[in-house]
Amino acid sequence: MTHSEPAGGIADVMAGMPEVWRRLLVAHVPDRLGRCTSCRTASGSGERWPCSLHQIASDARHLHELRMGQAVAGD
Repeated sequence: MTHSEPAGGIADVMAGMPEVWRRLLVAHVPDRLGRCTSCRTASGSGERWPCSLHQIASDARHLHELRMGQAVAGD
């Protein structure tokens, strides 16, 4: 989770929806100029990568993996 995101934020909610964060990670990738291929404006330029959606999905994946590790360890 990013430092700017409060506990219980969107990444925390998304962590329980692996199908969502996986799709976001696949869709929000950098182009050859370092811009997100999915976050395009009308002018054609995208947000600098990693975009906010990629970062949230990445945080959600991290939280999901932590929770899976705790479940396996029995914590």
